Amino acid sequence: MSRSPKSGSAPTSAEAGTENTENRVRRARRTPQKTTEFAGALMTTDYGKLTWEEVRDADKDRVVILNVSATEDHGPHMPLDTDTVLGMAVANGVAEAAPDEVFVMPPVPYGFNEHHKDFPGVIWIQPETLIAFVTDITKSLAHHGFRRILLLNSHGSNHPVLDLAARKTVIETGIICVSASYWNLCADRVNEIRKSEVGGIAHAGEFEAAMYMHLQPEHVDLSKAANQNLHDPNTKFFNLDLAKGGGKAMLMRWWSEASPDGTMGDPTVATPETGAAFLRAAVEETTALVREIRALPILTRTDHH
Repeated sequence: MSRSPKSGSAPTSAEAGTENTENRVRRARRTPQKTTEFAGALMTTDYGKLTWEEVRDADKDRVVILNVSATEDHGPHMPLDTDTVLGMAVANGVAEAAPDEVFVMPPVPYGFNEHHKDFPGVIWIQPETLIAFVTDITKSLAHHGFRRILLLNSHGSNHPVLDLAARKTVIETGIICVSASYWNLCADRVNEIRKSEVGGIAHAGEFEAAMYMHLQPEHVDLSKAANQNLHDPNTKFFNLDLAKGGGKAMLMRWWSEASPDGTMGDPTVATPETGAAFLRAAVEETTALVREIRALPILTRTDHH
């Protein structure tokens, strides 16, 4: 196996390997993490399985991926852990695709979602608390020498929270910290694959149901699903379809006002086959982002006072 690239070096296309991406994604389903040779020993991409000595000696220009998700209603047809399962499938798929280039943190499975609390099971975190918590994690990583972090979001309302956490991290540590919602990275490809109409991919709709069916089909019951496509074709600013640009203006109502069963979209057309294609697109585009992050220079600020 290859060694990690030296600090500050940009990966080449040859380092991506030749293994079929779909096979890598399939192996990443149940979160096995790949190991790579480093300083004569095998090093896992699972941050939680590293020893303190491995952290000390690790390539600090690996991108550390932190998935932040939510525990909440996903209709009667899907589990509360949907966002975490899907987000970690993407993160672990990246680790399979680029084992010399990333570490994957244990996920943060709770998010900013108090607007869902009319549905039983929701665990919500206040945005100020979540920003502080995530920023403490990133500052800890910076303290240990890591210079590149990706906050990989898998819950819609976390997006502004993680954007702020990333910005605070950069200001307070000087490292590179990027936030991204994985569906935004692959939206163009999702639209080439999808079966649902505009509005069918929002919350617990085709996109999430199909990927969960691909990963853990025993936990998805489409016999309980209904088409809850609430898209208004006359809207100019409030399109909530995640793959069609989302809303140019944002209004997030109480979820029980907008959805009768915790769903927004059309899960009825979901299949494991399209789920595999969605996940493959998400993994490949997130891997491309990771490689761009690794190639970014560490700049020096200038105080012009």
